[in-house]
Amino acid sequence: MCAQFMSKETAMASWLPLIVIVFAVVLVIGPVMWLKPSSRDRRLASLRQEAAASGFKVQMQALPASQGDGNAAVYFAPWRNPRRLQTGWGLELKRMEHDMHFDGVWDWYKGREAPEAASAPLKEMISRLPADATAIICTDGGLGIQWKERSGDPGMKAVSDALRDLRPVIEEAIREPQRNAPDATRSSD
Repeated sequence: MCAQFMSKETAMASWLPLIVIVFAVVLVIGPVMWLKPSSRDRRLASLRQEAAASGFKVQMQALPASQGDGNAAVYFAPWRNPRRLQTGWGLELKRMEHDMHFDGVWDWYKGREAPEAASAPLKEMISRLPADATAIICTDGGLGIQWKERSGDPGMKAVSDALRDLRPVIEEAIREPQRNAPDATRSSD
């Protein structure tokens, strides 16, 4: 009886190093697999690299309050001539359509409006945006469109085309008129 018990003990002892080795390998490979980007992460990285190659700057910013918590990418097209631009305004997607909004479900962020001359091109831009767009942002650095990037390549094309076609029009629409220098030819009386 004692011999049978000893052989079971010996058999268990021969498996123990193998179990320890498998456990160690799992401990080493587990974190490496955890760091591997998911297919969604690879797709987003590809979209953002494409945007950067097209001359856009990509930043992560908080979603508008109406869209809940979280962040989304903003694709910025830089201004060609940033002098005398009236910036600091933005449009954001609201929860519901209202007649008092700028355009349907789009309204001014914190009530700060763009110059009136930009209204028509902004409405055209809104009509061209993908369904997952959440904001249009105007900063000193450029004009940006925030979107959740769920619409993939077609959404990227819509954002890219809208910024490429309408950024120059909006840039001129928000430019402050140049002030004329005092007339030096006027004679003093």
